[in-house]
Amino acid sequence: MVSKKDPIPENMSIEEASEFWDTHSVADYPSRVVQLEYAPEERITFVAVADDLLTQVGKLARERGVSVETLVNLWIQEKVVT
Repeated sequence: MVSKKDPIPENMSIEEASEFWDTHSVADYPSRVVQLEYAPEERITFVAVADDLLTQVGKLARERGVSVETLVNLWIQEKVVT
């Protein structure tokens, strides 16, 4: 039985591409080249987060319909920018 594959959306944002590829396998799209251009407007710094805490933040982010990165940045912005 051949399964129907979702088409790869055009012009996805980074968050949309991340969400799409979290639920799809590149192995299902062997003839497609997935190209993602990323030009950050500002410097990005990675911060280590404990696994158990990240799991909790991930759950909250999914409940709110946003990425973990977006939720964490909003929380930090709320605390720093007053």
